[in-house]
Amino acid sequence: MTADEIPEQPTLEDLEAAGARRKRDEERLKKSSERLKEFVLTALRDGEHRPTDVAKASGWTPAYVRKMARENGIEPDERYRDRAERLRRAAQPDA
Repeated sequence: MTADEIPEQPTLEDLEAAGARRKRDEERLKKSSERLKEFVLTALRDGEHRPTDVAKASGWTPAYVRKMARENGIEPDERYRDRAERLRRAAQPDA
């Protein structure tokens, strides 16, 4: 039986093994996400690639990449500043 197969009568050992795999996978995902975040932020700071291309290559949404950038002190490039300001104004509720 492989790790992906579910036995008809799972034992406690089967459950423990599945739980351990899940925990290990969760930790690997967290580490790889942190590493990807470092790559994305470095690429945005470098400015060689367009933010849209960075987001697409990362697999994260452009909105998430923008949010992450702003939270880390990376402001929009001058070329995109007007568009970013329009998007910010549009997102604000009417006063």
